[in-house]
Amino acid sequence: MGDPIRSNQETAYQNFTLENVKFSSIFEFSALFRAFRMAIQPACMITALLAILVVYVAGRAFDVLWSYQVMPGEITAFHSPIPGYYDDLLKQNRGSRTQAIMDLLQHVEPTLTLAQTAALAENPGAAYQRIKVLYERSFTQAVNAASQAGASATIVNQARRHATLKLLNRMRNLKSMVGRGIFSAFMRYEIREYGRLVNNTAALLRLAPMRGSNENSDQAIVQVGTGILPVDRHRLWENNSIIGCLANMFITGPSWLIAGAAPVRAVGTVHGMGLFLRRLYYLLTVLLLVGVSLMATAMAGAMICRQTALEFSGNRPTFSANIAFTLSHLGSFIKAPLLPFITVLGTGLVLTILSLIGAIPFLGEIFIGVIFVVFLVLGFMIMLMVLGIIGGLNLIYPTLAVEGSDSFDAISRSFSYVYARPWRMLFYTLLLLVYGAATYLFLTFAMYVLLAGVHIFVGWGMTLFGMLHGWNTGGGKLDTMWQAPRFGELIAPINWWAMNWSETLGAIFLYFWLFLAVTLLGAYVISYYFAGNTILYLLLRRSVDGQGLNEIYPDAAEGIADDSTKPLIKRQ
Repeated sequence: MGDPIRSNQETAYQNFTLENVKFSSIFEFSALFRAFRMAIQPACMITALLAILVVYVAGRAFDVLWSYQVMPGEITAFHSPIPGYYDDLLKQNRGSRTQAIMDLLQHVEPTLTLAQTAALAENPGAAYQRIKVLYERSFTQAVNAASQAGASATIVNQARRHATLKLLNRMRNLKSMVGRGIFSAFMRYEIREYGRLVNNTAALLRLAPMRGSNENSDQAIVQVGTGILPVDRHRLWENNSIIGCLANMFITGPSWLIAGAAPVRAVGTVHGMGLFLRRLYYLLTVLLLVGVSLMATAMAGAMICRQTALEFSGNRPTFSANIAFTLSHLGSFIKAPLLPFITVLGTGLVLTILSLIGAIPFLGEIFIGVIFVVFLVLGFMIMLMVLGIIGGLNLIYPTLAVEGSDSFDAISRSFSYVYARPWRMLFYTLLLLVYGAATYLFLTFAMYVLLAGVHIFVGWGMTLFGMLHGWNTGGGKLDTMWQAPRFGELIAPINWWAMNWSETLGAIFLYFWLFLAVTLLGAYVISYYFAGNTILYLLLRRSVDGQGLNEIYPDAAEGIADDSTKPLIKRQ
């Protein structure tokens, strides 16, 4: 019989090799990295692209109705902390614009009478067209003079390039002087703030040199900042932080569009009933624009979220089935994002109506003080709803797509998941934001390489390796139609006014495809937003309710029955 003590000490060890690690099982949040692969799919990209085109066409039609209204810097100044600053800026800008147009007209066309000049200055659209014709005529004369000078071809081309650049600068200054359309200015502001958001996210951890308490000291202390919160907590609207950019994109821009644009402010000679009718007309057109945008967003969001949810669970839905699901639930996708805001507004109106009692002399203020606890309770309800909107609005479309539920159930589920797992929600959101910024920068660089390569090689061919030039510009034929792209500016300013008729016609078709290609970057942003939040919702649902990631509600519109053999499980 062996020694038991000796046998216990001689433990046998076996070597083994770890061949594969499923990180998605160890680190559940790694599933969020599948958002790029989901978002880049052709079906999702095309859906988002169509939504952008619909909104863009509606916005351009909106600008046709309202012409030139926005001067540089007006949207940024909308949330100025100085009382009355924004309205004073609007009046100052309108007065400065009128005077600048009058001065320019007197300079370029001195034959106009003072009355004609004043009338044109009050109509920026007509003044723009008049001055544009004069600039084009001056450019044509400069080109002809250079051709007839008898100089060498090199000197002639240099003179033409100089005249072309002068024309482009003149037209850019003229456009800046007369202003932009409301939708055009709003779109540019949103794109600019998104670019700042990407930059701030890419620099999430940064070193910021900070002066010490002694301003005269040459020493500087180094502070590590996250770039999430504003440097100055009193200046939330500065775009030097992630929160500031998000506040500008989702608060400043939309609120300016509704309540800050010139047509709804008391600017100019229109007052009284005329001002009321102008405001009413403007708000109706804005409502129409918002309605078209909401419809396009609902369609795109429903299809992308449903596509992502089904593919994430191992299924490959057809495009027709996805359309059928979207159409059968379109009402919920339209109503759901509006209901939280309507609830906040309705509760606020109740507070306002109850507070009318306070207008009664003497008794009113006493009564308000006695029942003030009612106002606090209603305010608490508003607070819960606002916090739910901030954290859970992104989850409403994924909830509808995954659960096939109605609007109220979608709001209840998305908000409750935020309250149940707030820190997990914040972590997942930041991770999606950082990953999205990285993939967006990668795609932007890829697009730049694509466009730069096309410009180089096509430019060689169109100029016969430098032997041919544009008809008027003295530069390359392709450079005349399309300037070389840069990484920070994929589409440079277009000098339509320096082209002849054939170059203009060719440039129209060229820019159609070029803008379509660059707009794919915006389509990716939308597709990634919906796809990433769908995966985020599935992870939160698993954490809170314990449901599997492949448990997706089977919808009859997709031809999937409850007893289907596919791995779709209807929620209980």
